[in-house]
Amino acid sequence: MIKRDVASAVLILSLAFGLRFYGVATPEFRWGDEREHVEAATHYWTKGHFDPNLWEHPPLRHLLLYGFLQAFGDNPYGWRMRNVLFGAMAALLVYLFALSIDGSRVTAVVAGLLMATDPLHVALSRFTFEEIYGGAFFVAALVAYQYARGRSGWLVASALLMGCALATKWYYVPVWLTLTAVALREDGNYRSPVDAFFVATTFLLLPLLVYALSFLPWFGRGYSVGELVELTTNAYYSLQNMTPGTFNPAFPYLRLTHSLDWFVAPVMFGQGVYLPPDRGQFIVFGNNLPVWAMTLPSMGLCAYQAVRRRSIRLGLPVLLFLATYALFVVVRRPTLIYSAIPLLPFAFTAIGVAVARVSDRLGRAASLGLVAAMVASNLYLYPLAAAREIPVALYDHVLSRVGLTSP
Repeated sequence: MIKRDVASAVLILSLAFGLRFYGVATPEFRWGDEREHVEAATHYWTKGHFDPNLWEHPPLRHLLLYGFLQAFGDNPYGWRMRNVLFGAMAALLVYLFALSIDGSRVTAVVAGLLMATDPLHVALSRFTFEEIYGGAFFVAALVAYQYARGRSGWLVASALLMGCALATKWYYVPVWLTLTAVALREDGNYRSPVDAFFVATTFLLLPLLVYALSFLPWFGRGYSVGELVELTTNAYYSLQNMTPGTFNPAFPYLRLTHSLDWFVAPVMFGQGVYLPPDRGQFIVFGNNLPVWAMTLPSMGLCAYQAVRRRSIRLGLPVLLFLATYALFVVVRRPTLIYSAIPLLPFAFTAIGVAVARVSDRLGRAASLGLVAAMVASNLYLYPLAAAREIPVALYDHVLSRVGLTSP
């Protein structure tokens, strides 16, 4: 990386951290799933059981949160700093991933800025949602793979980071398997028995090992590896059998969506209070459609460029986006808006590729104007993502969309 790349990376990381950290101690009480997550973290570390949180999800989340509770205390910083830090790192990692796709600084800066300022990602980074740190591990695994260039140490690091993602949630299974196939294909590794064996065992066995190690406190209760397989199987069927009645719609992030709407229709849910005479404080979870709607056309352009150049790396955002998105389209259980988070690194990278092409064809001024409009659109929604006090008149059209009409 040259100095300008480093400067861009530092700027994106600083912006992402600032947006997530500012006012993170509000509310001062545990909100939403935090009430269960904090208790479950302590219970899992000390007793090896998952109560009172869902037992179906892998338990690395509990180990990470317990560590932050020990570092910062049982207070808003202890509850939320894990997500603040991993959320900020995710923006930097998306920048690095996009830079590795075609080497374009424009692509990388656009992708990193969109991740840093995305309202949904910011909102989830200020609480204890698993999608934030799981997603950071996930993108870190991709970055390590992209920068490996055949070096075994980086491939091992990629596999270990992918294991951390899998030990958080199962969203990443399709990408895990897709990346394994890509690694086998790259440089003709599949043609060499030795190389194929190394790649396959590294990318398949190491993530499974990390997944199993996250259950060490549970194993401490006397369970076996065979029972872990049984637990995982039972968790899969339990998740598949969830119904709309499983989720409490009192929390806006638990209101049901359809995954096919995420990138083509406005999806927003919120709650809050009006503060006389003309102000309010709200939190909104949703897609910023003016930005997200660019995803599918940008994916098409990215796919076209990849085929034209015969570049697997340029086509990687498309392959990984489709592999991840297919999971949410075909899954039987209800889908929620926060489940879109694993798609955003690929969406924003593809948008970055599209903006770079605009810069090539129409000039730098056109691309700068487009980027400025997208970032401004994200920042406009920031007070709603961060639950800051706002003038109602300025956001009335958004509040009415999510059913928060003035009294």
